[in-house]
Amino acid sequence: MRDISLALIEKGLSEKIEPYLSVGISPILIIVRSFFKDEEWVDYVTYILDVATIKDDFQKALSRYFDVIYVDTTSGVDLFAIVLPKFGADVSDTESLKDHVEVVENGLIDVFLSDTYIGRIQRQINVFRNPFRTFIEFAVGYAFLRSADTDDIVEAVKLALGRADMRRRVKIDELSRELYHILDTGSVYTYFQPIIDVKEKKVYAHEALVRGPEGSLLRSPALLFKIAHYNGMEMDLDRIVRRKHIETFKKYVKEKKNALLSINLGPFTPMFMDDIEKDLKYAGIPKESIIWEVSENTYIDDFTAFARVIDLLVSEGYQVAVDDFGAGATTFKLIFSINTQIVKIDRSFIENVNQDSAKQMFLERLIGCFYQPDTLLLIEGVETEEEFHALLNIGYRYYQGYYMFRPAPELIDDEEVKALLKDVEYDILSMKFSDYFRS
Repeated sequence: MRDISLALIEKGLSEKIEPYLSVGISPILIIVRSFFKDEEWVDYVTYILDVATIKDDFQKALSRYFDVIYVDTTSGVDLFAIVLPKFGADVSDTESLKDHVEVVENGLIDVFLSDTYIGRIQRQINVFRNPFRTFIEFAVGYAFLRSADTDDIVEAVKLALGRADMRRRVKIDELSRELYHILDTGSVYTYFQPIIDVKEKKVYAHEALVRGPEGSLLRSPALLFKIAHYNGMEMDLDRIVRRKHIETFKKYVKEKKNALLSINLGPFTPMFMDDIEKDLKYAGIPKESIIWEVSENTYIDDFTAFARVIDLLVSEGYQVAVDDFGAGATTFKLIFSINTQIVKIDRSFIENVNQDSAKQMFLERLIGCFYQPDTLLLIEGVETEEEFHALLNIGYRYYQGYYMFRPAPELIDDEEVKALLKDVEYDILSMKFSDYFRS
């Protein structure tokens, strides 16, 4: 509270709000409590994320609902703003403001839980052993600024923070109830994002991704699993999601006999391999059609367990992909310690690669590290045409990302891939890495 109060006073905001107060308009203080809970690494994270970008995102999101006078953050990245109601908005009293803030809060959550934004954050924090409880505690507090007096500003800050904490508790309860409804009804949905082979101009596989109900705050898989973890229901959600993926994929197996499905392996999945085998058999899906994506961050405290899980899956006849390669603490140990079949290179190495010669050099050298006939190197998280062409010039063959195809409820077919790549001539790279890998 002290940080926000001091910031408001030291920035001379009393002078900025006085003209509005003088004509009977009460500005509104909006506070979003920080989702950075671990003080030991707040400074590191805020340096990586660029606080200016966070402030810009916050201001843009708020401007949909208010006229923004001022936006700032504290050192712990509590976000706060002074705003005015937009023309015609009925927020003349605390009760109407409360209703308006509920709409605002949902809009802000949509922004900060978007795939692009949360992805940008998670790429920086997933190496930590105790990641913060990100957006579960996301809540907005509010108060009218009835006076420019210092004591009144401090009281408004205290009131806004109290409301934020109250709304956080209410929001967790609401989300928890919604989670149990989802678990009871099995209302999760499978979306597919293709992995494409630019040499053959076809789909190599599809990754199965989960979505919550349309229109729900738990539409986001990140928040869905966070709330499940918070309630001790992660194992139950993992089982329901996995079965939904298999059930949804079943209808495509008859049409596309060679179709491959890539599924994220949760921390509890290895405990249910017998059940999974039964589900696959019932669905008529051969084990060879399944690729399990295993992230070293799931087993970050036990590399031996991580390697053991991969060996188990391979011995059972499944394909295995190491996900988020480059994001974890044991990245290069993977190269020499594990019988790696597929390696998915983390987005952190791909972002703006067209402008970064160091990344380009690293990615070129990486091909040599994994140059084995049975290994597939996959670039994930390609978001721009410039990134894609930079990676093509290095010689990469397999891709996944929003630039190519966004996740969708239906499988992408080869004709759509050919249309996308009609102007791409992979053969020009034949002198470099023409047959890497999986020729």
